[in-house]
Amino acid sequence: MVSMRTKACIVSLALACGLVSITIPVTSRSAETIQRTVQGTVVATDVTVDPPTIVVQVLLPHNEALVVGARVPTDARILRGKQAVRLADLKVGEKADITYLKTADGLVTRSIHVQ
Repeated sequence: MVSMRTKACIVSLALACGLVSITIPVTSRSAETIQRTVQGTVVATDVTVDPPTIVVQVLLPHNEALVVGARVPTDARILRGKQAVRLADLKVGEKADITYLKTADGLVTRSIHVQ
């Protein structure tokens, strides 16, 4: 037979485990930051939003398209050839190499090189 004291300890332990699981946030986001570079065609830019954004369509093997949209912070390098340009200077249809960081908060452009 289980004593009243043992029952009280079991209930207390169950409650404590329940409270711990409620207060510990469970997230599936990775804290890892990954840098990638893609080559594609500029589909859109938007300098009217904060932060500004760029969207590029990348052609994968087997003619599959991948659309990459990324924020463009003020410290991102944007070049046409060897000359620095602004995001607003980029035109839809231009070929571009984009290096971005994949973070838990989304994609952040590090550099854009228009050919």
